[in-house]
Formats: sequence, structure tokens, C-alpha cells
Amino acid sequence: MNRRFLTTGQAALQCSVSPDTILKWIRSGILPARRTAGGHHRINEQDLLRLIKPANEPTTDPNNRNFRYCWEFYGNGEALCGCTECAVYLMRAQRCYEVANHVPDGSHHKTFCKNTCKNCDYFKHVHEQNTNVLVVTNDHTLIHQLENQTINANFNIKIVDCEYSCSTIVNNFRPDYAIVDCAMGPQTSMDISRHLIDDPRIPFIRIVLAGTNEEEFPNECEKIIFARIRRPFGIDAIRKCIDGSKNIN
Repeated sequence: MNRRFLTTGQAALQCSVSPDTILKWIRSGILPARRTAGGHHRINEQDLLRLIKPANEPTTDPNNRNFRYCWEFYGNGEALCGCTECAVYLMRAQRCYEVANHVPDGSHHKTFCKNTCKNCDYFKHVHEQNTNVLVVTNDHTLIHQLENQTINANFNIKIVDCEYSCSTIVNNFRPDYAIVDCAMGPQTSMDISRHLIDDPRIPFIRIVLAGTNEEEFPNECEKIIFARIRRPFGIDAIRKCIDGSKNIN
């Protein structure tokens, strides 16, 4: 696995900024980082390069998924006049085809729709992209194990360790699934699950709770979760969960 981790000082030199600026990026959630046993930050060099890459520079990473709404897809990044009155636009729905049959007649203008969604260029574009998975856990052993397994993943994965980081990362990484570790405590896992479900940026996220026994799963989440998996879990368990839901869309 070709991966290099940098100290905050090394990252600062590479970006021509101060180490304090690197720490601010980490604390704000825009720059992912992990902690060593001694409490020091370590930054994946690839995450740093993605952050400082110019916005107009095309990505060469085949696994990178640049999120676009349907109206941005057809409007080259901007909403077209015909889209602004459509229910999909007004709801900021992440995927037009997932709400097409659930809105009042006439409110989805279907400006670009063809006979079926599967014939739609936007539908094909989205389905050719990898699935985004967000893992929320403060178990550093589990984090390390997942990071070592990501080379075998056929989906994009990000790992955060608190509710704040979870919120900030969603702005650029729109997860399709969120794996919430119940070992953080019933109240914390419940709060994070509800926060994700209520986040308007990700209206169709599927929440998966991970626990070792029935007592760990908060009962209050039963109505909003998509599935449960057992701890400790790895990439294979996440993949099985995703593969089991492919026919839902």
C-alpha cells in the first residue's frame, strides 16, 4: 500500500503555511488526520494534496467522486432556469431519480428525463461512481484496521471520530452510508445517527449501527437505521451491507 503520513510540520512546509494553520485545518474537519499513541497528528499525504489541489484542476484519481446535483450536471455546474422550480431542486434532493416517484404530479418537471431513469445520462453517471461510506468511531484500533484494509475496498471510505468531524466532512464527502459505532455510547451514537438523518445535504443516507451485543444498540434509532453489523467489522462486512441494498434504488 503506497501511503505516506506526514507530521504537522512536514505538512506545513509542503503547503508553505504555519503548523498552526495545519492544526486549524485538522480541527475544522477539512483535513483528515489520525493520532499516534503519543497524541501527535499524522496526515495522509494524499489527503493533503487533495486539499491544496486547485479547484479547476481535473482529478486523476479514478476513485474520487465529485458530487453534482442533476441540475449541475446538465448546467455545467450551475442551475438552469428550468430547474429552479422543480421539486428536486427545491428539496436539494441528492438524487433526482430517488424522489421522482414520491413527489406530487407536476412538481418534478422531468426536464431531462427520458423513458426511464436507467436511460438517463445523469443516472448512468452517478451509478458509475463508487459508493461513499462514512465510518464514525473513536476506536483507534478499529480505525487502524480499516485503514489497512482500504486497498481492498471497491467504495470510497472516510473515517471520523466525533460528531463535529462528521458534520464538517459531509460538506465535501457526501456519504451514501454511515457506519456508526455504538461503542461510543448509546446517547452519542443516537445523536450522531439523528444528526446524519436530519442533514439536508444527504437526504438519502443509510445509517448502519455497529455493536457487539443487543444492549449496545439504542432502541430509539430503530426507525431510522438501515441495518446492523457486528463489531469488530471490516471492509468485507461493509461491502456485504452495500451489496445487499443495491436493488433498493
